[in-house]
Amino acid sequence: MTGGTNSLNSNQERRLSVTCRHIDKLLAEMESALNVSTSKLAFPQYAPDLSPAQRRVIEDYIGRIRAQLVRVLDGQAIERPPADIPVSRSLHSYLTFVDIASEELKPEYMRGYGEVPAAAAVELNGIAGELQGLVRQLDQYLMRGSKENLQERLERLEQTRDEVPVLRKLESVIGEHGLVEFRSTLSMILDRLEDNSFEIAIFGRVSSGKSSLLNAMLGTDVLPVGVTPITAVPTRLLYGKTPVVHVWFANRTPESFDISQLPEFVAEQRNRGNEKHVTRIVVQLPSPRLREGVAFVDTPGLDSLATRGAAETLAYLPRCDLGVVLIDAGSSLTPDDLQTIRILYENAIPATVLLSKVDLLTLEDRSRVVDYVKDHMKEELNLDLAVRAVSVMTGGKDLVTPWFEEDIAPLYSQRQELKLRSIRRKLGALRQSVGMALRARLRRKDRDQISPKRIEQLRVVEAELRQASGRLEETKKIARGVANDLEYSSARILRLAAATLVEAWSKKGGRKQDAGDETAAGIVRNAVTWTVQEQTESLRRRMDAVAHKLQETLRAAAKVLEVEDVPGEQEFSGVVREMPAFDLTQFNPGQFNPGELNIDLRRPFLFSLLGENISRSIVTKRLASRIGDQFTKSLSTYHALLYDWSEKTLGQIQRGFDAYANGYRAHVERLVGDHVSPAEQESTIRRDLESLEGVRSEPTLAS
Repeated sequence: MTGGTNSLNSNQERRLSVTCRHIDKLLAEMESALNVSTSKLAFPQYAPDLSPAQRRVIEDYIGRIRAQLVRVLDGQAIERPPADIPVSRSLHSYLTFVDIASEELKPEYMRGYGEVPAAAAVELNGIAGELQGLVRQLDQYLMRGSKENLQERLERLEQTRDEVPVLRKLESVIGEHGLVEFRSTLSMILDRLEDNSFEIAIFGRVSSGKSSLLNAMLGTDVLPVGVTPITAVPTRLLYGKTPVVHVWFANRTPESFDISQLPEFVAEQRNRGNEKHVTRIVVQLPSPRLREGVAFVDTPGLDSLATRGAAETLAYLPRCDLGVVLIDAGSSLTPDDLQTIRILYENAIPATVLLSKVDLLTLEDRSRVVDYVKDHMKEELNLDLAVRAVSVMTGGKDLVTPWFEEDIAPLYSQRQELKLRSIRRKLGALRQSVGMALRARLRRKDRDQISPKRIEQLRVVEAELRQASGRLEETKKIARGVANDLEYSSARILRLAAATLVEAWSKKGGRKQDAGDETAAGIVRNAVTWTVQEQTESLRRRMDAVAHKLQETLRAAAKVLEVEDVPGEQEFSGVVREMPAFDLTQFNPGQFNPGELNIDLRRPFLFSLLGENISRSIVTKRLASRIGDQFTKSLSTYHALLYDWSEKTLGQIQRGFDAYANGYRAHVERLVGDHVSPAEQESTIRRDLESLEGVRSEPTLAS
């Protein structure tokens, strides 16, 4: 077989090719063992016993063998297989195995090897949480690809942001010295710089004129007027060169539609009970009032927010910069209006009040209604809010423009300035943390100068961060358990509702129900809602307590480490917003009306003779027959909402905690670790420290 003549059959060719590739992999493993002296393995397997000269000879032989493998295949005219697996995909697969291995360190798996004490369970959860947090960050970095290229993002901002030179220097230093623990903080600062949006949410009762107001303000007619909106799906309006609507669904991938199809998704008449499973709607319009980053959000009817606490609307609140509460000038200020304003201020969202349809009033009546609304809000809420009168009818549209230019535009500018001040403070803290990291590397060779007491303090910081991570992992498990338990608790809850109803009948005795008495339907509805809320409220309190504890742990750690980069007062506790409230009618509109329960749920005949146990059994069966199926569906839907809310909320807390904790852990490791920076790196470290000190006095960090 010479001269390129190939006398092998296809199977033999395949065998030769596979063998050559196998030999190449074995050579790679030899190189791995050979490079053990420079390896960064935490637990090296091989002890280096080769001199530099021997290493070079072996490397030369490996190179010769590889060259021979190539010639073997070329000599047989066998095509060498190209590299077809992206390295990012391979790394993602390895990270999946690392994540699985870390997951199996949790106490529920370790109990297979023996009993795990409670304190050890928290520790194991913390260990797994720390490892999985780092794996998650690396995996997200891999999956984002070019989107995570900080240099490209900085270049896009170069011409518009004075903060970019400081960020660019920090990015360079972080990359040069492998300070990956600061990448997430740097990325979050860039996220805030890139986000120029100012979101204004319009709240109001059904038919208060929200859609008409938005159409008039944005110079369009795309929002359907005079329709009942579907429950709890806010519609976001953003700038776009071409009108289009983007719709997200719970059961399929997002899709884009012509703007004329918007009513098919937002109107109850065309999407009854949200049967299309819409979860999010974004409308893009070429309106100049949206061009500068201003986004408007058309929310559902006010009762969806104030009374039912619909999950999607409440979940939206953290993104809201201004709440506009629209009140029909033809009706009085209602408890729902006041409750909406109260909820906005409880979530630290400023509010403004508009009176709509004022074209129906005389100037005198208009002034009187404005004064009444202002006085009533002052009396009930102790808030002194401006009240504007607007109209979208001919002759009244000139009221909309002054409101926008005088009330909205200045707020947008103010918000941008407040955001920049916050970013500059964050930049200063990051610069200080990176500088401390570099100085710690210079001090490593003088590790003996660190007192035993100081080392013990640093070890305590590590342990407390791990305990905090463990508590967060436990809370995730509890949250999933609460959501899953609710999904299959319909029979138990109906028994409790039946018992409550029987008890109410027993207290009434044999007398007829008075007109003011609660109906059977009302008793059942309240009992069911209270039972569900009792179970979920304990979860919300636990999540809130964990968020506070995480914040306290991070602030205490920062104090010991003497770093300035610390979470704000409400940075974690503010994440735990109102959880989705359960409402029997919320999930099955038009199908499940508890108000009709009094038709079938009358006191059993001879109620006083049957006894409470038998009566409870009878009523439970009637309830199960009347509403059992729909109630089970309601619980199943609510389970999905609660599960999604808790996962998103705890995930947001996790990301925030990791952004600080990873930096603190790395700082501890730098102070007490055994590694010493090579002498050739010291000059680079000192140079970068000087450059970082130089940016401290720059105007961008003065605020």
